[in-house]
Amino acid sequence: MVFDKKYSDEVRRLAVERVRQRRLEEPENRSIVREVAEEFEVGPQSLRKWLTRYDDGSYDYDPVPGSVAPAAFADGHGDGWEPRAATVGRQERRTTGQRELHARIEELEHRIAVLQEDNRSLTRVVSLLADQLRVATTNGVQIPDSTVRHAPRA
Repeated sequence: MVFDKKYSDEVRRLAVERVRQRRLEEPENRSIVREVAEEFEVGPQSLRKWLTRYDDGSYDYDPVPGSVAPAAFADGHGDGWEPRAATVGRQERRTTGQRELHARIEELEHRIAVLQEDNRSLTRVVSLLADQLRVATTNGVQIPDSTVRHAPRA
């Protein structure tokens, strides 16, 4: 008995391309897979599996004209699928993407280090000011009300 596919290759390809396009347009939207699955009337878990296969290079899809996939990945056969051996360009693209991610991570780690140092400096300044205020009030020096900010009264 031959196994019949529940969804056509075209539906798979279009759904994957739609998710990829929406991820670029709406990177903060976490419900894209569910929404696209409903739009194409496919199971969300099936769509996730197709995306995983696309991402790991198990399958390549023929890009839809005007879609976000580069034309270099089209197999030219029109069947919508490409064997694993034809994913050399995908591996190069993934390596480039990983380099960009690592560079971004290093940049963010540097920014975190700078912010942590700024935080330590500000903590020291606040501590020094608090000590000066404590000394001034214990020596009987009155601080004018105009220099002290009070919380608004309710």
